[in-house]
Amino acid sequence: MKKNIRTALGVMLFSLSASSLKAQNMETSLNMAYKELQSATKVSTMVEASNKFSMIAFKWPKEWATNYYAAYANAYTAIKEPDIKRKDQFLDQAENYLNILNSLGSPNDESLVLTAYVGFSRFLVDPANRWKKYLDVMNANLEKAKKINPDNPRIYYLQGIPLFNRPVLYGGGKKKAKPYFEKAQLLFAKKQNSTSILSPYWGEKDNQDYLLKCDN
Repeated sequence: MKKNIRTALGVMLFSLSASSLKAQNMETSLNMAYKELQSATKVSTMVEASNKFSMIAFKWPKEWATNYYAAYANAYTAIKEPDIKRKDQFLDQAENYLNILNSLGSPNDESLVLTAYVGFSRFLVDPANRWKKYLDVMNANLEKAKKINPDNPRIYYLQGIPLFNRPVLYGGGKKKAKPYFEKAQLLFAKKQNSTSILSPYWGEKDNQDYLLKCDN
């Protein structure tokens, strides 16, 4: 009886250790790829980082974080990519990972914000012809995210960008956009201690850049 208990306990401890090791390796891999993506100054380096995220998602296909960052990296790279056809190719990949992400559970504020980000990236490919469809996608998902978690700073950061780029004549401009970036800045500051890659924290630097532009 005691032997069976020891055996069962050993199996349980082994399983917990294996699970912990898997999570640690996944988190380390995500951290390394994320640092590479954020420090990249050339599109080719961003593509390499995006490919690493894809490999991580392939290794851990049922993990929320791996599919989240694979989608994010492809959308981020699409914005920087100068070739229009390649932009949409990256965004096709982003949407594939988004679909997997959404299949893993009910949408939360971060998955909705990411869906909005991918929609915004689609809009940027051809603003003149895509503004209606994809800005609607962006705004609808940001509003859903706000209902779940109004303290997510990426909501207000993303809401501020289209306003910043819209002509003053049409209700946009720096003055209109600045309050959104300021609110995002305050919310980013509250989350400064949250730097785990498993809890998304992207957007703070870009939000700060927009604030500086608003003051110039």
